[in-house]
Order: sequence, then C-alpha cells, then structure tokens
Amino acid sequence: MPINPEENKKDTSFISEKIKQRPINRKKLLRRTIITISLAVVFGIVACLTFLVLQPVFNDTLYPENSPEKISFPEETVNDELSPEEMFANDNAIAASEAMSLEEDEKNKIDEALASYSFSQSDYGKLMSSLKLVADEVGRSVVTVTSVTSDANWINDSYESSGSASGIIVADNGTNLYILAPSSAASDAKSIRVTFCDNSTADATLNLMDTVTNQCVIVVKKADLDEHTTKSITTAALGSSNSGNLTGLPVIAVGSPMGIKDSICYGIITSDKAPLNLVDSSYKLITTDISGSSSGSGVLVNLSGEVVGIIDMTYCPTDIPNHISAIGISEMKTLIENLSNATNRPYLGIHGTTVPIDFQHDKNVPAGAYITQIEMSSPAMHAGLQSGDIIVRIGDYAVNSYEQFASRLAQCEPNDIITVTVMRQSPNDYIEIQMEVTLKSSTHN
Repeated sequence: MPINPEENKKDTSFISEKIKQRPINRKKLLRRTIITISLAVVFGIVACLTFLVLQPVFNDTLYPENSPEKISFPEETVNDELSPEEMFANDNAIAASEAMSLEEDEKNKIDEALASYSFSQSDYGKLMSSLKLVADEVGRSVVTVTSVTSDANWINDSYESSGSASGIIVADNGTNLYILAPSSAASDAKSIRVTFCDNSTADATLNLMDTVTNQCVIVVKKADLDEHTTKSITTAALGSSNSGNLTGLPVIAVGSPMGIKDSICYGIITSDKAPLNLVDSSYKLITTDISGSSSGSGVLVNLSGEVVGIIDMTYCPTDIPNHISAIGISEMKTLIENLSNATNRPYLGIHGTTVPIDFQHDKNVPAGAYITQIEMSSPAMHAGLQSGDIIVRIGDYAVNSYEQFASRLAQCEPNDIITVTVMRQSPNDYIEIQMEVTLKSSTHN
C-alpha cells in the first residue's frame, strides 16, 4: 500500500528553542585586559632596550666609518729658516742688482719723490685696517670655551657657576674639531660649551689635560655644527717661535687679551728666548709691550696670521704683571699633538738647564742637562736623582743639553722603566751613576 508522505511528517510544533548569551564575567575580562596591556608594555620596553643596544652595532655594520685621523704637525727644520744675517745679505744683493739696472736720472726721481712724500692720517688708517683684516681672519679660528659647574654657597643653596676663556681651533680631521684652551675653562666642568665666531654654540668633551702647562684639548663633533658655522670657521695656522730672532717684530693679540671676548691688541715682541721653569720641558716665554688683563687669554700671531704663541698670563714678570706674555708655539706642537690624540705624556719630575759651554771648558763640568730642582714625591725623587746631578744619557741616547733631555723624555710613555745616567759631583771629580726610573703621567682626562 503506498505511503503518504504527509502522514510520515511528525508534529514538531511543540519544540521551542531560545539562544541565551553567556553572562559576562567582568572581573575575568578586566584581568585579561590588564594582563594584555602589561604584556604590551613589557614587550615595548624590551624592544626599545634591544634597539638601543643593537643600534650602534647595526650602524657600524651597515654604515662603517673610518677611524679619525691622528693629528700631526710638520716638523720644524732650522735649515728652512733664513737667519737675520742671510736675510740682510739677500736684501743687500737684491737692492744692489736693482740699483745697477736703474738709470741715474731715474734714481734721482725716486729719491726726490720719497723725500717729498709725507705720510698722513689716512696712511695710518690704511695700515691699521690691514692689521684688522689679519686679526679678523685669525678670529675665525678663535672660540670662547665656557665651563659650567655645580656648586653651593655658604647657606647650602645650590647654583651653577661658569667660567670662560679663549681657545683656538688647532686641528680638523674631518670628523672632529680639536680646540686648545686653558685647563681652567674645562676642569671640573659639568658641561663644556664652545661659542664660535658666528656666535653659534656646541657642546664639547674634554680630550686630555696637561698638568704642566695647564692647557687642554677639547673636542667638538662637526656633525653638531650647521652648514653656516662650518663655512665660517677655520683652523689656525701654527707658525714658528724659533725662526730667527722674533724680538722687535710686530704681533697681534687675538682672543681675549683684555679679558673681554673678541678684544684685539697690537704691539711688538720684547723677548722670545727666556726659558720657562716648568717640569720636564723646555718651553720658551714670549713677552710683549702690549698692556692687557691679568686674566687675558688667546693667541699671539704675526703679520701673516700665523700663531707664534699661546697667551698665558701666569708667567708674566712680576715687574710688568699686565703685559701680554705667551708660551712659544714651536715647543708646544708636540704637546698639542699628544693632547689631540689622547696620548698620555710621561712625567719624571725635574727642573733643569743646559750646562753652559764655558763651564764645560773652564771648570770641566760634563755636558748635559743640569738638574736645578726635583719635584716632591716624583719618580725622579723616588729613583734617587738629586739637584746638582747632570743627566748625560737616557737609555742608550746621549743627552748634551736640557732641550735634548726634554725631547727624548717626550718620546717615552707613562709606566716605562728607563735608565737615567747622571754625573754626580764627588770631592775630587764627577762620578757616573745609573738609576732606573718608572715614569708616571703628567696628563689626565
């Protein structure tokens, strides 16, 4: 019998389904939200720290930079310099040859013209203007170094004090600017700020400080300077303070010779060969007739704009306390190289002078570096060196003068153990004594 499909359908009208949402657990939701946020914060911190740690490595790998070039200056050679006698002879020869080529009437006309010409104030103005142009060009390499330090007054209120002095840009290796300045402008500084000739400023870091001359070299990254400043500044031209006799030659004091920023003074050199009584060195003092400030700083330059001395009023003669004095640049070039390259300088701890030739011949005193004074607690004192000893050899190198001693010592390094041979006076004659000395350092950063 056929089945009727309609009869097979079951009645499902009694089934009723209603979907209900699970109730929200607010505490659980809040807890999960807090955990998610906390994990996100922790991940962000870890990611930031990882980036900061690895970023220099990635930069060095992807963008390698060449190591900064070491700073060096050409070695001065006496043969390249003309003595005053040679210059005078050359001038006479040139004048004679020119005179022979002139007709008699032409010479008379020249003599009459020179005799009839009178110099006026306009000529003087032109002369001073030309000197000002030299000073302005040098001023592009002069900077003001300002140190900021934290301190407290007598009622324990904290404050910041600052001191400043003029410095000079002595080198540029393409990456950094190296600036020579008095140590007082950088010692114990919380921060060091450099102001350039266009009044722009940049932060600097101390490279190395010399305790003998109280000079230091600070470094400014060129990447911190804008294009205008980079084009405005220049590196100073270091001349020579040993080229013949500088006494009587005109010089310009640039920087802060009057204790005021960007002050300029003109004058002549009154002496240039006086030795400075500084430990382990043979620096020379340059004096001038320029009246300045006891706190003056900056440089002395010749009429070609070359630096011949670093102004340091510490060594002014007591009877002319306010006349500008400077340390000769020739003996300082090695120091500037060492401070720029962060090369520590050796310290022995003696003061001395060269034994005069007449003493060598007349009194049979050995040639060498005569010790006039020993620094307290110095390597020289610990080794047994005494005032009156004459240093005749360092290691295998003969020493015939105090300048040779200073030059040879500068080639050593701190912590080197050197053998110093001295001649010490006995009741009858000089006896030779050898001593081993462990050098210390005269620089720090």
